[in-house]
Amino acid sequence: MDTIIHHQLDTQRGFRLAVHPFASKNASAVALQSGAVDVIMTDLFWVSRQRGQGKPYVIMPTTKASGGVYTNEKQSFTQLLQQNDNSIGVAGGSVDKNWLLLQAYAKQQELDLLAHFTPKFAAPPLLNRFMMNNELDASINFWHYNARLDAAGFTLTLPVTTMLKSLKIHADVPLLGWVFDEEWGNKRKQLVTEFFKASFAAKTILQTQPQEWLRIRNLTKAENEKVFTSLQANYPDTLLTQFTIQEIAATQQLFAVFAEVGGQELMGTTTKFNADIYWSDALRIWQSQQ
Repeated sequence: MDTIIHHQLDTQRGFRLAVHPFASKNASAVALQSGAVDVIMTDLFWVSRQRGQGKPYVIMPTTKASGGVYTNEKQSFTQLLQQNDNSIGVAGGSVDKNWLLLQAYAKQQELDLLAHFTPKFAAPPLLNRFMMNNELDASINFWHYNARLDAAGFTLTLPVTTMLKSLKIHADVPLLGWVFDEEWGNKRKQLVTEFFKASFAAKTILQTQPQEWLRIRNLTKAENEKVFTSLQANYPDTLLTQFTIQEIAATQQLFAVFAEVGGQELMGTTTKFNADIYWSDALRIWQSQQ
C-alpha cells in the first residue's frame, strides 16, 4: 500500500487510496461488513463462508499458498517422524490452512501425525521465539516470520508445494486476495479494475527494484540485515503469478481436501467449492497482466 501511494499509482489511475490499518484479520472483516472500508485482504475461505450465509462478497486473488513446515537444520521433518513426543507450533490456530494441509498430507502418506507431534497454537512472534530457544521441534508460521527463521538458519523441510503435489494438486492455489462486496464492485468496475492494476504495478516494483525495499525498510521491521535480505528474497514466493482455470481447479481440489480435515469451523455451511467466490472480472484482469 505504501508503494502505491508513494509512487502515485493510485492518482495516476484516477483514484486516491486511503489506507486504514487494523489490529487483526477479524477487525478488518468487521470494517468491511460495516461499510467502514471498501476492500480488505483476506482468504477465500472467509469469502466462501460469507457467501454460504447469503453475504455477496467476492475475491480478486493475489497471493498463493506458500511456506510449510520449518525445523532446525539438524533434523528434518522425516527424521522427526522417527520419534515421538515432538512439538509443532502453529500460528493460525486449529484451522490454519497449512496445518490442515499437513494433516491431509499425513493422511495421504498413511502417517499418524498426532502420534509424533503435539500441536502448540500461539501468536506468530511467540512461535518464532520458541523456535529460536529450541522449545519447539517444528513450526508452521506466516511468511514474514518464516523469513526470519530462514535468516536464523532454520530449514523449510516440508514445503507447501510438496504437500500439494502429493495430493495431486499441481497448480498454485490462490489463497488470499482483495475482498469486497460484489454489488459495490460491479457498480464501480472501472475504479476497482484500476485499483487492481495499481496493486499489480506495486508488486512489480517490489520484485524488480531493490531500491524500493531500502525505502520501505523501516516498514518491514527487520531486526537485522539478514532478516531484511530474507524478507526481500521470500516475498516473490508468496505472489500468485497467474490466475487461470488451472488455478481455479486447484482451489476446487483443495476445498475437497479441507472439507475432510477442516470441518465446519473452516468451511462453514458451504463444504463445496463454487467459482462464484471470484469476482466476475478476475480472469479478464489477470489475463491482461500476463
